[in-house]
Amino acid sequence: MSIGHPEEAQALEACLEALEEAATMLAHHPPGALAGALGIHLQAVLAVLYARGECNAQRIRSWLEEIERGACAEDP
Repeated sequence: MSIGHPEEAQALEACLEALEEAATMLAHHPPGALAGALGIHLQAVLAVLYARGECNAQRIRSWLEEIERGACAEDP
């Protein structure tokens, strides 16, 4: 995902670190259950961003396409 400002890059890095810690704590769950739960959570987060006017439907589609490309890449 593209980052526009240094503050956004710092915030993204902090979020990634926190998510890595959370993923470690959730590692005992089956991968399919974890993926489903994360998908539900992502849907809620994107709905909030959309409702606040912080992104539009096309931007959400673009993010999801980027996620799909990354998840389905030959060399992850």
